Amino acid sequence: MYELVALKELSSNESGSTHEFAAIQSEGYLLARRKAGTLSGNHYHKGESLAKNPESLVLVQGRVKLSVKSLETGDNEERVIDSPIIIRIKPKVIHTLEALTDIIFIEFNSLEEHKSDTYYPA
Repeated sequence: MYELVALKELSSNESGSTHEFAAIQSEGYLLARRKAGTLSGNHYHKGESLAKNPESLVLVQGRVKLSVKSLETGDNEERVIDSPIIIRIKPKVIHTLEALTDIIFIEFNSLEEHKSDTYYPA
């Protein structure tokens, strides 16, 4: 239903750390900031847009609870995830992010790509 991909740590010292990841081709990118306690998502993608097959985002800062449910099997799962990490969500999986702290994430899609392949459960 989803995959977590660790970012490659290039260096780390008392001043912080530097990580590397490959960007995914897209018409644009979205930077999102959410306050602790807020929910994002509660939708799914059919995979009609290449940017949503799978949907990929980088959790840059913070901690989230990811809730997923497969439309095909009905299987569901919840997992707490800490940054920095890449989250890839497969098509036809309802997904919701609950910000457990203030968070920052980058979506590898433009707003138009997002709108063209976003559906809400009945």
